Amino acid sequence: MPQHRDWRAGYFLWRVICRALSRPVNKRKPIAMTIKILPLTPDTLSVLVEHFKRHRAESGLDGVHFMPFAPDDPNGPTGPSSDRPFWSLDTPGWQRWFCAHDTQSGHIVGHVDLKSDPLRTGVHWCHLGIGIDRVYRGQGLGEQLMQAAINFVKASPGIDHIELRVFANNTPAVALYKKMGFKEVGTLKDRFRIQGQSIDDTVMVLGI
Repeated sequence: MPQHRDWRAGYFLWRVICRALSRPVNKRKPIAMTIKILPLTPDTLSVLVEHFKRHRAESGLDGVHFMPFAPDDPNGPTGPSSDRPFWSLDTPGWQRWFCAHDTQSGHIVGHVDLKSDPLRTGVHWCHLGIGIDRVYRGQGLGEQLMQAAINFVKASPGIDHIELRVFANNTPAVALYKKMGFKEVGTLKDRFRIQGQSIDDTVMVLGI
């Protein structure tokens, strides 16, 4: 009889441990419940600039740079160029921005931008850039932002190719772009040197 009680006690303890291990550790709400992806408007320009400040400061923190600027370089991206995000698509040099808004904090925590070729002979191409605040990565937000940009291009007659550039050692980003259908077309070896680190730059293209 004592052995029987010991067996039941052990089984009960095993069930408790299994239930504890099956509980999610991260109590954060699913990203779909807190994030809305919306086109940039004049009213949200200042919020986007704050996102860029955070994003710029995070480049290289984990040893992987994703911007071609040293941390102490006063230059670097600060957000949209003038009023280009609101230009007509018939105007070379137009831009379009889509922003990930955290409805709980009110912050913009990610963005994707499309920039037209500045030459009229190249307006059937556009360049894509993307950035996400560090704590929001790895939750599918990059894929949502990329899809918003791709959907916009598909709905815009006359744009046939999307180009992007990514540091070759940024393997999570490269994997995302391949998942979205982008193909590698070439790599510029030793394209940048940041804090003594030589970085290759990979060119990827998506045909629409």
